[in-house]
Amino acid sequence: MSDDHPVCPFCPFSDPDASFVEEHINFCHPENGIPESESTPPHFTRSTSSQPPTDSDSTDQYVECPYSCGEIVTSAEISTHIDLHVAEGVALDENGSIQSPPNAGHVSSDYDLPSDQDDNFDLASSKKGGKRGMDRDVTRANSSKPSRARSPPGTVGPDGVKRLGRSELGPHAHEKKMPSWLKKMLEKGGRTTKQTQITADGKLARHTTVENETDNLIPTIAKLCEQDSSVQRAFLCSPKVRHICKMSREGGFCGYRNIQMLVSYIRKAQQPGHEHFSEGGPTILELQDKIELAWDMGFNSTGRTETGGIRGTRKFIGTPEAQALFKSLEIPCEASSLSESDKYRAYDSLYMEVATYFRQNISLEDEKRVFVTDLPPIYFQHQGHSMTIIGFEIRDNGSANLLVFDPMFKTSPAMQRLIGTSARSDNPARLLKAYRRGASYLQKYKIFELLRLYPNNAASAAAT
Repeated sequence: MSDDHPVCPFCPFSDPDASFVEEHINFCHPENGIPESESTPPHFTRSTSSQPPTDSDSTDQYVECPYSCGEIVTSAEISTHIDLHVAEGVALDENGSIQSPPNAGHVSSDYDLPSDQDDNFDLASSKKGGKRGMDRDVTRANSSKPSRARSPPGTVGPDGVKRLGRSELGPHAHEKKMPSWLKKMLEKGGRTTKQTQITADGKLARHTTVENETDNLIPTIAKLCEQDSSVQRAFLCSPKVRHICKMSREGGFCGYRNIQMLVSYIRKAQQPGHEHFSEGGPTILELQDKIELAWDMGFNSTGRTETGGIRGTRKFIGTPEAQALFKSLEIPCEASSLSESDKYRAYDSLYMEVATYFRQNISLEDEKRVFVTDLPPIYFQHQGHSMTIIGFEIRDNGSANLLVFDPMFKTSPAMQRLIGTSARSDNPARLLKAYRRGASYLQKYKIFELLRLYPNNAASAAAT
């Protein structure tokens, strides 16, 4: 990042666009820490979760999202969360020029790409956990008789596994069941609409869209990367993955939404295991049932004791649950854990592994700047949140970004308008903000986890 970029005086936030910085300060750092009433979105609250503290992890302060999206995030994450809400609200005017919402945000990075490194592991034998704080002990995973204990918070179950608390399972760590209105909303799913479109061969085709799902985004992102002169090279996964985000007021089901995105790729690419989803993508409630069944089968089964069970609740899930689900359905996958070492920062190792993944079978002598591959997307986990990695880019200043589908944020109106077009934009970098995660975001975390699917050919090789 250039030293002359405007910088927020209250936090590390920086952006080449001075208006973004000014709007960030106005919203995120107003006088007394409370937004002025004129700029405060409806239903804003600074209070912590109404649930009383009941365990040693209750010092985590949860804050309700001021955009009324239903998310309750830690106070340390609220600024970044708001900035990304701004990015999802970017629209285009009738002339195709970008129109920003009243407040704006940014995610950028400064990174010199080091040499490649690989650090694969199996969550079934690792002492590093998933979404729940990365301190989760899964060394007893895949036991032949999964425990059904529902131990009180902070206690140890009959199988020697500790029950987790709010810092790992989220603000609803101890609820026995989700509200009935939420369950009904999840059962119903996103609102669908049907349209008749003319195909390339001149035929009429009926097309169904779901309000919280967006197809064909990868080609649009690739075209925007081509237009962004700061991108030296970009690598993207298969266009067959669909961006799936949460519905309004849904809350924190990010782990499930990322599983759904991987399933969208599996179904459309006819990958191993697609037959399990012949009737469409699984709902969150169906995924909860499948994960509980995977525990019954002995896959990462300590998750039941650690969580107290997830069926019908809003408890966070993580990489171990995603891995257990795919393994129980005989969908080939592998997991890797990346942490800080004497030689590399955690996000250095993350960048190296993701870069190695997307560069496979690509000649670096190729003069193309943007590559769209047939590779599956990657399930990506850090403490408190998970996303789906859809690509990797190297910038002309030596920095790098992950490209992600974040289930916490919807596709912006501007991106919706560009899908299926030449995707010409007078400011591609601003449209790509919502999909970029760089060092300024990643440096806050000390451990990352990846879960990768094997494509058809790799799955066959792994089986032999």
